Amino acid sequence: MAQSLSATTGSEIERVTRLCRRLEFFVARPPLQVKPLSHGESNQSYYVKTAQGEYVLRCYPADSAVCRQQELRCQHAAAALGLAPAPLCLNNHYQVMLSDYISAGQPFDYQHHGSAALLSTLAAFHQLSVQTAVLEPYGYLQQQLAALPAAVTATPALLARLYLAATKLAQQTADIVLCHLDLHAGNLLWAQQRLWLLDFEYSQQADSSLDLAALSLHFDLDATAEQRLLSQYAACRGATELMPQLQQKILPAKQLYSGFCWLWYLSLPGAQAQAAYWQHRIEQLTAL
Repeated sequence: MAQSLSATTGSEIERVTRLCRRLEFFVARPPLQVKPLSHGESNQSYYVKTAQGEYVLRCYPADSAVCRQQELRCQHAAAALGLAPAPLCLNNHYQVMLSDYISAGQPFDYQHHGSAALLSTLAAFHQLSVQTAVLEPYGYLQQQLAALPAAVTATPALLARLYLAATKLAQQTADIVLCHLDLHAGNLLWAQQRLWLLDFEYSQQADSSLDLAALSLHFDLDATAEQRLLSQYAACRGATELMPQLQQKILPAKQLYSGFCWLWYLSLPGAQAQAAYWQHRIEQLTAL
């Protein structure tokens, strides 16, 4: 999850400025100002100002297994519908992606901004047609396990609960859509009286319940608010028949999403506190 930076080193800004000057995009529009926007656990983002406009430069690690072309396709489709800032440049050699900058934005606040804009935006994104891989929860858990450092062991009893959740979700009627799969406040920007989706790194075809589970978990919704979330989402999709299906799927989806977060943080050095938090969420949810 992205965090605001209070300070950064001059050498870092110099490095990013030099990187910008190597990109063809900036040949005719040299950077006038570079400053940090956020540091996520795996990516860093920077604000870049030129005489022609303002941009976001996102730097990603060279060893990332994420398909950046798929990420780019998802953001392009979302931007075409006005749901995301337009992506402008992907350079895999320098491991950067450049997008338009949305000014005067703030992280989405569920209580303050309300759920209407969020769910209408999510429903529109879910109905986009983008060719991607389809996330299969059991296989994704296996993939995450294989990515853990040799010294890190995932608790077998918790894994068994997650595999059971994957089985339960698979037994329900699937609603495969283009999911974002990383819906927390840092990736939901409120600006210009509307909501913008950010960071499509994990976006791919998956069951819609996983995105709804993410919202319920990240915004800590109680049972009443969660039911309202599902009902409003089904209405935004124009498919009230989804409601009973979502009610059946939301618990295993929340269990699985918590598991995805747990294993992801286990793979990161120095993220023990975050991993422990998500482990506790799994234990709470699988006790229900």
